[in-house]
Amino acid sequence: MARIEWDDSFSVGNSEIDDQHKRWIDLYNKMDEALTGGGVASIDSLAGEALAAMNDYAHNHFKFEEAYMAKLNYPKLVEHRRIHRDFEDMIYRYNREINDGQLFLNSSLIKIIRNWLLDHILHEDKKYSAFAQGS
Repeated sequence: MARIEWDDSFSVGNSEIDDQHKRWIDLYNKMDEALTGGGVASIDSLAGEALAAMNDYAHNHFKFEEAYMAKLNYPKLVEHRRIHRDFEDMIYRYNREINDGQLFLNSSLIKIIRNWLLDHILHEDKKYSAFAQGS
């Protein structure tokens, strides 16, 4: 896979959330680097750590983002919250299955995470960004 490089097209117009999104991208890039950069030990340790960190980070980031949307009275908050819960469930499941030896981090799994992350920031998060700018 390819690294994700932050550029202004990712910005949602809130510097705290933008910084959090940069952290998401950093966590993704760590998984990608572990997968493309070395042997199985590298993948198991580095990518597993990054996935676990993403799992932990999701809760705090989503809580902050949802509070921001609530402050805006964003009309699609419930839908957006459901998307967040689905992602948390997916990452938690992947993390558990990797820890149990039932799943191995591979390019297909990295691609799923990459696509979700890009789609979420560039499409779902941009919706509340546009709402905030219009209100």
